[in-house]
Amino acid sequence: MANRRGRGNPPPQRAAHRSAVTDARKVDEVEKALAELPDLPEEVAEEVLPVEPEAVEADPARLKRLYDQTRRHFDYYKRESDKLSAREESLRERESATKEHETELAGREAELASAEKEIAAQRLSAKAGFVDDLRAATKEVSGKLDAMLVDAATWGAEGKAKALAAASAEQERLDVERAQLATEWESLRRLQAEVRALQTQVGSEAEFVKAMEGMLDARIQRRVEAAVVSLREDLEDATGQLEAARERIGAKEAEVQRLRNQLAQFGDDPEGLKRRVEDLSQKLRERKDELSRRPPEAEIADLRAKASRVAEAEGEVAYWRALHDQIDSQLRRYLVNVGELEIVRDERDALTAQRQTLRQAIAQQKNDWEELQTKESSARPFPACSTYDEEPSLTREVPGREVDDLADLVDEIRNRMATNSSTSFFYSEADVRIFLAGLAASRLHLLQGISGTGKTSLPREFFKALAGDTAVQIVEVQAGWRDKDDLFGYYNAFEKRFAESEFTKALYRALLPANSDRPMVIVLDEMNLAHPEQYFSVMLSLLENLETGQARLDLLTSEIPNLPRKFEGSRLPLARNVWFVGTANHDETTVAFADKTYDRSHVQVLPPNYERFRPTIVGRAEPISFHALDHSFKRAARDHTNEVAGVKEFLASSMREEFAKFGVGWGNRLERQIERFVPVVLAGEGDLTEAVDHLISTKLVRKLEDRFGVRPEDLESLADNIEIHWDQLERAGHPSKTLEGLHAEARKLRGGFGS
Repeated sequence: MANRRGRGNPPPQRAAHRSAVTDARKVDEVEKALAELPDLPEEVAEEVLPVEPEAVEADPARLKRLYDQTRRHFDYYKRESDKLSAREESLRERESATKEHETELAGREAELASAEKEIAAQRLSAKAGFVDDLRAATKEVSGKLDAMLVDAATWGAEGKAKALAAASAEQERLDVERAQLATEWESLRRLQAEVRALQTQVGSEAEFVKAMEGMLDARIQRRVEAAVVSLREDLEDATGQLEAARERIGAKEAEVQRLRNQLAQFGDDPEGLKRRVEDLSQKLRERKDELSRRPPEAEIADLRAKASRVAEAEGEVAYWRALHDQIDSQLRRYLVNVGELEIVRDERDALTAQRQTLRQAIAQQKNDWEELQTKESSARPFPACSTYDEEPSLTREVPGREVDDLADLVDEIRNRMATNSSTSFFYSEADVRIFLAGLAASRLHLLQGISGTGKTSLPREFFKALAGDTAVQIVEVQAGWRDKDDLFGYYNAFEKRFAESEFTKALYRALLPANSDRPMVIVLDEMNLAHPEQYFSVMLSLLENLETGQARLDLLTSEIPNLPRKFEGSRLPLARNVWFVGTANHDETTVAFADKTYDRSHVQVLPPNYERFRPTIVGRAEPISFHALDHSFKRAARDHTNEVAGVKEFLASSMREEFAKFGVGWGNRLERQIERFVPVVLAGEGDLTEAVDHLISTKLVRKLEDRFGVRPEDLESLADNIEIHWDQLERAGHPSKTLEGLHAEARKLRGGFGS
């Protein structure tokens, strides 16, 4: 009967085995499909990140595209989640079917074990002849026992051996199937765990997408509102500029009409008129040069009197010469008159003696003039600086007060600037703090911004509030300056006198006892009307050594007598308590600063307007001591060494590689400025974002302006990366200056609004 079953349909155990193998293959296919399921693409994650606000503001269609992309990716996650849920349900069904097969196999295994026991009992009972025990067998196996007894009776010992062999084979088959089922069950468990983990990940990412969508909507709404406000302000500025341009055009038209009238007045020969103007200009310069060499009024009056007498004498000489010639001619005509000839000879001798006397008088006058000129010029080659040495108000030392707290100093100066003069100046706390920190970072400041933003007023009012009215000197830069003599002055070897400029006199006043412990500033107004690298090049080199006290300015080629007291031979020492501030507009009348000027200076861009506030401190106060201010800067540096180290690490690890893509780097000079600038900002109650954002925007982003080969999308990508990395520096911060500068440069490269 067993052989007949083998020739026909497969036995139930073999069918179950094949079914289990088929299920295992299907499970493998499912596991393979799950392994091939794509993860969230990286570009999807990048597209979900919020783009820059300027791009959204400038292109509303991009906002719509961004929203559609976000919805598509959300739908993508949802579809993938549904697919995984369906696959998980299918796996559960297959797992249930597998469990049923396993239960069926277990039942069959139990049946086989029971059959073995029954066969063994039957064999023992047969030997013992226990017929009553066979009758006590259960109804469930009675048929099988009867068949086995028939087979045993029919085949005898051979049948029993075959039955045992069949039972053993079935047992082995069952063991193999049990091992395979155990393996498949373990695979199903792992697959189920992976499915659950993937489902959890999909759920968390779906929640992340929802959160990002909400955050993106809120951020876009805020930035759109800010963009509308900014566009309105830009529109108002543009309207004002348009009105100003119209006024300038009207003035130009009036000037053109005036020139046309002059052209009509002087005829149709503009070249001749131009030559005439040049001749007159040359004569005017000669007259001015002659006027600069003129002596004082008293001497001029005396010389005029002497010259008048000389002129009278020369007139008399001319008269007598004419008379002499007349008489001489008469002598030739009247040679026969000896008496008259003798008289004429006497007159001629008298005139000759008188002429000789007049010549001697003129020579004496020339000698007196040269002696007077030499005596006056050799007495004081630097007359103004020598006068300062004798002025009592400059020779007395003025004590300065201490600086208790830099945050209080920022607040005090800001309030005093609002009440320090007839015109109140309102600057934000951040700008005052940045300016104060710049004093610690560099001796040279560059203040930039549109006309009328208070670039000249900020250093003037700041130092007035800090150290009094005498601490400020403003020098107006001229467009024709080409070398250091235009800034410092020059030595006139003929007059033996130095033409002292306001810049040189201010440097000398800073050395005197009244100012030696007072912070002082020299403001170079409109510094970029001429090339600073030409007329200011000497100072750019000396500023590197100003902190060491070794800076000396060579004003003369050799030492001369009667120099002012503070001179060291032919050189003028530079005081450590002096700062130099240059204001700069950027238009068609100005030149650009070189990188070496930017690198050595503290750069600050002032906003177009400030908000008014009610000052809490009014009036003036005693001047701040320079040494106290310098000590407070050094104390802040000691108190914030950890923060400075963190900033350096942040720039090296997060920013260096980003800017290196554009060929922009930095060295020791910037790190020294960081060590001095950042601590003062923090001590003035600023934060790291304020300090580092200012440094990156003015030192690194500025180098990307008008840089060849830079694309707008590269700048936008840089802005996104900086915003992502910024959390490593300060979680609550936002580098607004840096991002605004990058987006503005990107708009300019695109040729859009604001370029």
